[in-house]
Amino acid sequence: MSPLLRIVVSGMGLGRIALGLAPFIAAGPSSRLLGFPASHDTATARLMGRFFGVRDIGLGVLAFWGLRHPEALPFVMLFNAFMDLGDLVSIAIPLVKRQGIDRAAALSAMFAFTGGAAWLIVWLIAR
Repeated sequence: MSPLLRIVVSGMGLGRIALGLAPFIAAGPSSRLLGFPASHDTATARLMGRFFGVRDIGLGVLAFWGLRHPEALPFVMLFNAFMDLGDLVSIAIPLVKRQGIDRAAALSAMFAFTGGAAWLIVWLIAR
């Protein structure tokens, strides 16, 4: 595995972990930055955000595990990409139903699309 690939996957793993930590250390500011209405900032929403955060932290840790187990790294990259695809499908629902969170959903979709595309590109390069 090339040193550049290790650096890129490490950076992507750190990005996942940082994204996952956001609902724990800055739930309100993160929600507002994405454009969610202030009225949606509830204890329930924060709990759901933390569930999402745990998942992203786990995906980031999995990327580092994949670096230690190069035979599994292609699966780890595709798994991350498919998690982002699942996010895109989830994000499409409030957009299609026009549920009043278009800005937040669109920004979230941008994150999911960019992340998923990046994981796929790295997977293709690493093959």
